[in-house]
Amino acid sequence: IVRFMREDRTGIGCSQFIESMLDSRFSAPVTDAIVDIYEESTSRKPILYLLTAGSDPTFSIDELAKKRKKFPTDKVSMGEGQEKVAREKNNAAFLTGGWVILQNSHLGIGYMNELEDVILKTSEIDEAFRLWITCEITQRFPIGLLQICIKVTLEPPAGLKAGIARTYVTMVSQELLDKIDHEKWRTLVFTQSFLHSVVQERRKFGPIGWCVPYEYNNSDLDACLQFLEKHFSVTILLGTPISWITVQYMVAEAQYGGRITDDLDRELFSTYTAKWFKDEIFKQSFAFNDYQADYNYKIPEGFEIGQFRDAVDTLPPVDSPMIFGLHPNADLTYRLKEAAEMIATIIETQPKDSGGSGGKSMDEIVKDMCVDLTSRMPDDFVEEVFRAQITKLKGPPNTPDKGFQAPLNIFLFQELQRLQNIIKIVRTNLKNIAYAIDGTVVMTTELLADVGSIFDARVPIIWTNDASGQEISWMMPNLGGWFTGLTERQVMLNTWLENSRSLMKSYWITGFTNAQGFLTGMRQEVTRQHKKDQWALDDVISHTEVLGFDHEKIRDVPDEGQHIHGLFMEGGRWDRGLNRLEESEPKKLFIGMPAIYVTATTAKDMKAMGLNHGPSGPYNAAVYKYPKRNDRYLIFRLLLRTELHPYHWKLRGVCLVAQTE
Repeated sequence: IVRFMREDRTGIGCSQFIESMLDSRFSAPVTDAIVDIYEESTSRKPILYLLTAGSDPTFSIDELAKKRKKFPTDKVSMGEGQEKVAREKNNAAFLTGGWVILQNSHLGIGYMNELEDVILKTSEIDEAFRLWITCEITQRFPIGLLQICIKVTLEPPAGLKAGIARTYVTMVSQELLDKIDHEKWRTLVFTQSFLHSVVQERRKFGPIGWCVPYEYNNSDLDACLQFLEKHFSVTILLGTPISWITVQYMVAEAQYGGRITDDLDRELFSTYTAKWFKDEIFKQSFAFNDYQADYNYKIPEGFEIGQFRDAVDTLPPVDSPMIFGLHPNADLTYRLKEAAEMIATIIETQPKDSGGSGGKSMDEIVKDMCVDLTSRMPDDFVEEVFRAQITKLKGPPNTPDKGFQAPLNIFLFQELQRLQNIIKIVRTNLKNIAYAIDGTVVMTTELLADVGSIFDARVPIIWTNDASGQEISWMMPNLGGWFTGLTERQVMLNTWLENSRSLMKSYWITGFTNAQGFLTGMRQEVTRQHKKDQWALDDVISHTEVLGFDHEKIRDVPDEGQHIHGLFMEGGRWDRGLNRLEESEPKKLFIGMPAIYVTATTAKDMKAMGLNHGPSGPYNAAVYKYPKRNDRYLIFRLLLRTELHPYHWKLRGVCLVAQTE
């Protein structure tokens, strides 16, 4: 009931249910100290740490080793050729009673397979010997070794307060604060520590936080603190002001930027440094939050490390998404993501047999679904037929192009080929599943997996990806939504094929498997329409205009360019009355966009238009195929009018998506 009414509260509801029916200890986080784990281990019972983003137990193990007089520990970073080194370290430690840490063991599965026999069958192992293994979760890890290990998951402390507190215990010491006897130095250290925790915590919000969830760690922070120390000491020595451009570049581009692979993430990190690495941080009135709140995130004052730790203890235990620059709706996004992952895990572990003795079996249910879906399959596109139809289609106005001479006609032909391939795969797969259930054909491993997917109302992998893993159709979380998309795409392409462009006043961009190809074809056609102006395709840029109404109200097909629809905005909303970017409405994660006119022009003509994008310039919004943001799913970018600074929307994570699921 809770999931149906408020899906974002599913996790909280489950926790409360477990506490009331069982006990609060079943929902409370496990916080075993490393000493307790050590006491439980033996020389023949290794400790296995399952790694999570941002966690590394090596420092804690070394600290314990110092207390037990086992420091330095022997560390082996597993990888190609490291099995021999690990074998030598272990054999030596068996005799001396030393401690060995095998790091990233998922990269040395070959040695893990032999380790169980080595530990159990070696006759003499010193009682003081301890083996510590760190490993990412992998299905290839040997079961035997897994069973004899003490398994520990090390979740990094959640929240800004926990993150900054950890930094001021493990990374920032009194010695570091005293390295430069200047109040601005201590301010810089706290600003860098605050930034480090913010960029780490932003990961929990999913794609609206970071397109790619980077594992920023203490080595990034340490490198930045070393640079700041050297740069600041030189400025004091020479009596020159801090070069903020240098600081911003080194922190965002050189240190943390070395991990960043996505252009949008790089822009986001640069926005944080531009906002917080400037002269204003040295003013009394400065606060990291630029909004009204019950608590202001100010930079503590003082000389002693204890004063900073006391100030960190006053931070709120629960962070508002706004301190990250996000809208309060981002908390809803985070909770929905958490609930979806939990439900998916539960479904995967459920038995596939029918519960009631009087009900249908799994095979019967799946077969009925296959028969029903087959009956609703759209008709096939015959290539010889649609090839002949396309040769008769007109090209863009004011050009002699016709048939396959027009770029968008070629695009239509390619889309029809792709859709027909998908229709053929789905139809064949549904028939094979039905035949396999009847016993007419052999039930292969692949067909059995497809049966499980259809029973769970998930999309079979063969419908979305080819044998190499390449995406061939569109991704959807459920079978019903995917199949509806199939029929809607068939209707759109068939309408275009049967009626030429005369009826295509606007195109549903979500319905194309290659949306970038559509925009490229449009630019080519506009370039050809301006042949007299000597436009070159390399000099042409895209120009977009957000209309104030939906695609149903479009009256005519434009002479140049095309209208598109089907996009949604995440992280903000488009005000149709004021024709600009505004804040999201509460609890509305995705807002439908009106129709958008896309065309091509030259940079010179664009400048001559004198477009008004707001006092600080336009926000350059990315348009993605799915809410999962990465370069692979990026379709194009468009400029949006805004009264606020574009930095504001960059931190909000505003983008447009063609699908909300």
